[in-house]
Amino acid sequence: MRAWMQLVLAIGVEIVGTSLLKVSAGFSHLWLGMAGMLLYGLAIFSFSLALRKIPLSVGYAIWAGVGTAITGLVGIWAFGEVLTGPKTVGFMAIIIGVILLNMPVKASSPRPARRWRSRTTRE
Repeated sequence: MRAWMQLVLAIGVEIVGTSLLKVSAGFSHLWLGMAGMLLYGLAIFSFSLALRKIPLSVGYAIWAGVGTAITGLVGIWAFGEVLTGPKTVGFMAIIIGVILLNMPVKASSPRPARRWRSRTTRE
């Protein structure tokens, strides 16, 4: 449950950070841009903690998909962007994709996790 809360935090912080980058107008307002960058760092840190328990494929799909959809809605609500037919279809595709990725699947035999080693490590 904690990993899912960290993923939600990562998504929320990234959305706020992205919105601050928009408001910073290309870093014309330096402090807003810097705050946005700081929040991006916090989002990545929180996401990395979530990935301790959540599979990478599922975690990244949710992070990217939900973050993209909500950021798109923030753009429409806060910045006056227009919701077009193709955008609506795109939002629906994101939602359907996240649902499909979270559906349980019965695997015959799970592959063992691959452990990464440094190339300089000698056996």
